Amino acid sequence: MKNTSWALSLLMAMLMSGQASSAAIERVGNFALLDHEGSYHQLRKYGESSAVVIISTASTCFENIEKLPKYRLLRTTWENQGVSFLAINSSPADDLESIRQMDSLHNVDLPILIDNSQLVAESLGLTKAGEIIVLEPNRFQVLYRGGLDIEPRRARPERNIVARAGTSALADTLAAAVAGELDSFDKTVVTETIGCNLDFPARDQHAMTVPDYATEVAPILEEKCVSCHIEGGIAPFAMDSHMMVQGWSPMMKEVIMTKRMPPAQVDPSINHFINARYMDPEQLQTLVHWIDAGAPRGNGTVDPLTKVNPSETVWELGEPDYVVEVPAFTVPATGVLDYENVTINLPFEEDVWVKSVQHIPGDRRVLHHLLSYIVPADYDVRIVEGENDSYREFLEGYAPGKDEAATYPENSGMIVPKGSAVQMSLHYTTFGKETVDKTLLGLYFADEKLEYQYSTYSLSHGGRNIVIPPRAAEHKMSASYVFADEVMLHGLRPHMHYRGKYMRFTVIYPDGTKDDIINVPDYNFAWQPTYRLADPMLLPAGSRVMIEGAFDNSQYNLGNPDPDAEVRGGAQSWDEMFIGYFSYHKTGN
Repeated sequence: MKNTSWALSLLMAMLMSGQASSAAIERVGNFALLDHEGSYHQLRKYGESSAVVIISTASTCFENIEKLPKYRLLRTTWENQGVSFLAINSSPADDLESIRQMDSLHNVDLPILIDNSQLVAESLGLTKAGEIIVLEPNRFQVLYRGGLDIEPRRARPERNIVARAGTSALADTLAAAVAGELDSFDKTVVTETIGCNLDFPARDQHAMTVPDYATEVAPILEEKCVSCHIEGGIAPFAMDSHMMVQGWSPMMKEVIMTKRMPPAQVDPSINHFINARYMDPEQLQTLVHWIDAGAPRGNGTVDPLTKVNPSETVWELGEPDYVVEVPAFTVPATGVLDYENVTINLPFEEDVWVKSVQHIPGDRRVLHHLLSYIVPADYDVRIVEGENDSYREFLEGYAPGKDEAATYPENSGMIVPKGSAVQMSLHYTTFGKETVDKTLLGLYFADEKLEYQYSTYSLSHGGRNIVIPPRAAEHKMSASYVFADEVMLHGLRPHMHYRGKYMRFTVIYPDGTKDDIINVPDYNFAWQPTYRLADPMLLPAGSRVMIEGAFDNSQYNLGNPDPDAEVRGGAQSWDEMFIGYFSYHKTGN
């Protein structure tokens, strides 16, 4: 396959002979989807592949199912030459269960991307189950679209072209991609597709009637976006008018299609989390189809987003019962800062129970995250993130995406004994301008003694045992812990740094059965909430919890400071950590 000029020549001959047609080279946008096992796939991150082959599937399409052995043969032939293979299911008739059943019954043996909004199928121009798209993942070019096209054929000889038997347009496309001869492609090769037509009901509906900004689009933005995209909020722009949203609409579509927004996305097939910012397929379709139509203002006389008023107070739950003032800290314009540890004695003359907590950062630009603990007064042992200490009880933390008030579950809270202090570890980063941070911690007390003490366990290698080779795209790690007592699990948080890729939490019960707890398939260092279970999980005594994840130290991780570095564990963001936080209370059983 090293010399495939003949393949390109033959391909051109086939085009001229009518065995395949061509169109001006197509390009697609970047996109991301989860597959049927909860793994994250983004087109751009396949940049090391010579080509990406995407096969459209549907569980009820017989023509598609009967070709599965040929799909597997195609993959076997080309995968070891640097071609990646994915399936995609965009059928409105299929759900995750039917897709998994199809894989189990027919041994699809491919990651099956779940496109339940059909937006990726629309962007790729898919029309049938059975259609194949060949993409160049760096240039986002569509090299081929059409049928399986593996039957041997002979092209009609043309001048200076030697006809060769046993080839096809698809095979010649892949051969050219493997050989790196993509500059010779100025047209997308198109062949006939035999398969089952895909219906696009939402696309067709919105083509006839564009979603209305005032009554359909703005309510979604208010519900899902405006809490961050508000003047003074943590987002880079405020969604405070139609004009502002329209101006940012191309970027909005890009972050939706790559699953960067809404943030805090978890695998929706595993449990339900009250703060995971889910957006259903119908909402995604409404936003993207409205953007594709030019983000029109519509005929409404009132712009709903101009009526959204910022809160009059920074305290989400109203004025706290007690405010802890962190000493002012001057952050220089440049440089690397050690973590700042402070201990602030509390004046309480009796034990109190804390029911809710909120951190207010003094300057969000420099305070990357902090951890707060309840400790004995004047306690001065430095906090090591990821380690558990019998003298400390984790209170709460602040991190990107975790700046709202945190309320502990019903009948649980944090006891603050008389003679206690708050100890904080604050991580500051410079941004080119000197500033002063003066963070506040608001404590809200319970009216009476609570039944359960809320606790957090840090399951961690911390900075130990982490050695990530240069340019490693998937460096895996795991850790486990056995709860000696029965606990009610309420919250979870994965913590890694810039190279964090994904993390999954599971539990193995004493009887040997296993459950998924949460899957964060595309970890984002810039967004680290504690995910709150809508339905807490009871873990019997002797349950083993596990965290399994990976780091991406490749150049395709856009947040990677240096793909050529060997990365070790450490406190700074360019070092790494591997921590899974479990928040719970003991049941007393």
